[in-house]
Amino acid sequence: MKETDHRTMVAPDEKRGSLVLTPLVGVYLLYLLITLSHLGDPFPFMGKLYSGDASESSIFAASIALVYLMIGILKRQRITLWLLIAYNSVQCLSEIANLVHLPVQQVVTATGSTVPDYEYRLYAFCMAVLFLILNLVLYFNRRHFDNKSPYLW
Repeated sequence: MKETDHRTMVAPDEKRGSLVLTPLVGVYLLYLLITLSHLGDPFPFMGKLYSGDASESSIFAASIALVYLMIGILKRQRITLWLLIAYNSVQCLSEIANLVHLPVQQVVTATGSTVPDYEYRLYAFCMAVLFLILNLVLYFNRRHFDNKSPYLW
């Protein structure tokens, strides 16, 4: 009879939790890469268009926050769940504020792109909806965030 190491055995609920949380890390990793790709570009946030040092600082801060949140998801931290919900809510509100307060022509001129008006508005709307859906996924899978330690390391 073959002996198995008890450390390699994974509870079914724990395995299912990792199957739910791993794609979340992929979504936030993709969002991190998209955010970093805009380094040096004007940064729309909460209905204002930031450029120069303010833009670079904002993108850097958002990138650090995303890395922290991705590690927290992998560690299944309870505090990360609520930080993710807050982060997603702020991003959703920012996308809506950008839709309402930022003229598309100002964004197109600042970035030097040739994006049609409807594509920019569709993108902003889709991002707002994505962040709402992510909040729903997080809320309904909150039981998988079972690590109550406030520390990442």
